[in-house]
Amino acid sequence: MTRLGGLVIDVSPLRTSRPFRYAFSARMISLLGIGLLVVAVPAQTYQLTKSTLQVAGVSTAMAVAMFVGSLFGGVLADRYDRRRTIQLARSAAGLGFVILGCNALLPHPSMWVIYVAAAIDGLAGGVSSSALMALMPALLPREKMAAAGALVALTTDVGTMISPAIAGVIIASGGIPVTYFVAAAATAATVTLFQAVGPAPAPGTDHESPVRALVTGVKFAGTHTVIRGILISGLLVMFVSGPMVLLPAFVDDVLGGGPTMLGLLYAAPAVGAVIGSLTSGWTGRVHRNGAAMLISVALMPLGLVILGASGAVFLAFLGLAGFGLGRALNDILRFAVLQQNTPDELRGRVSSLWMVQAVTGTAIGSMAAGFLGQWLEPGTALLALGIAGLTLGLILLATLGSVRRVTSEVIVLDRPDSHPENAVPVATAAREKEGSS
Repeated sequence: MTRLGGLVIDVSPLRTSRPFRYAFSARMISLLGIGLLVVAVPAQTYQLTKSTLQVAGVSTAMAVAMFVGSLFGGVLADRYDRRRTIQLARSAAGLGFVILGCNALLPHPSMWVIYVAAAIDGLAGGVSSSALMALMPALLPREKMAAAGALVALTTDVGTMISPAIAGVIIASGGIPVTYFVAAAATAATVTLFQAVGPAPAPGTDHESPVRALVTGVKFAGTHTVIRGILISGLLVMFVSGPMVLLPAFVDDVLGGGPTMLGLLYAAPAVGAVIGSLTSGWTGRVHRNGAAMLISVALMPLGLVILGASGAVFLAFLGLAGFGLGRALNDILRFAVLQQNTPDELRGRVSSLWMVQAVTGTAIGSMAAGFLGQWLEPGTALLALGIAGLTLGLILLATLGSVRRVTSEVIVLDRPDSHPENAVPVATAAREKEGSS
């Protein structure tokens, strides 16, 4: 294989695993349906109320429900058949889409129905996402985890870019009710495809209450040196995840541009993320994947530094694309390291903690960026956010030794009550036992 060929995204998981192909295809179709809802629900809400507060309220209801669903979806994924959990969750979401479609056909659609259906969709989405993350390692060899993460990241980025455009076309040609029913049909196809994945029984038992089971997962994450370090690095990702709220002011005050320039810059992170995914072939072969993950975290604030220091649209686009590239690579490597170091009976709950960080990250990052924007000029705020994030990233790289020394060869214990701190890379197990950090 040429050096250039080695950079291209590794699609071997699709060739080597029939169940993964079905799960991957099902997820792609599911992303289409979810993307339709992302446009249709706010559009209908504003059409009915002419209130941006109501639009925000519906989005908040969905986000809160997804937060809850992500947490308890991990518990369900460790207790019941993971494929069946995904199917039931997506079926519930599909029912919510049908309810939205029927409500939209009424002469006077009800807002409370939209709120309830949005909450159902958020709850179901959280459950299915946590269960899917827990299911993936059962479909592929461990050495394919990074490649699988890259494929998942790519479909997410591409889906985020194209599904809103498809939603706009469907709404313009068929109306909002048709959009909801198309989303429901996509969900039905998703459920059907997951049937071909085959049974995926969870290794856990049901002797614990759901709350106690969740606490067990949190305790494991807090005592396992690698998992704890991954989640700590995730806090930095959350901190720098909200620069987009400053873009309108940055374009207006610094770049002197208009809506066209603003739209171009909003698309830049997705462009960078797609490039990162398409050139991620190396992630499946890198030996020190823990160190690579921490370095990728630092790429995000570095992109913000370039953005904040720029006075030209080209550099601003480059900075935001670098931000998106860093985030995509971090997601890919983080997925691989997380799955390699988590016992199967806890995989759902540990995955749910990552999902919670993903769900809340943009909101928390937006609050941090918005707070800085109240006190500083937009360019200065972005620069300060980037410098602070880059400094913290370098500190994490220096101090999270347990993560930095992770290699692609890992020991994963079969039971979470058997000293989880020992589930560390083979090459560093001796040093971990000596207490080195």
